[in-house]
Amino acid sequence: MKQDQNGSLYMNMIFGSLGIILIFLGLLKFLEVEANSSGFILVILGLTITVHYIYHLEKKAGISDKIIWIRALFLILILGSVYYFIA
Repeated sequence: MKQDQNGSLYMNMIFGSLGIILIFLGLLKFLEVEANSSGFILVILGLTITVHYIYHLEKKAGISDKIIWIRALFLILILGSVYYFIA
């Protein structure tokens, strides 16, 4: 039972990461069309707050700090490379 619950938690972490990446891509495209620098600051601030809240919920769910940090570094690398190649 515990193994199945951990698998479910990790699957939800993967879906959450994919959701953050898709939101980031959508916001980049929107800002590309709008060309508004103050909007960029709000987008980055909102995305940072959302990611922080998701990590807080993951800690409450019992996911270890090591896995959270590995996922955070992986997500930063993906978002940085996507931003580099698109923008």
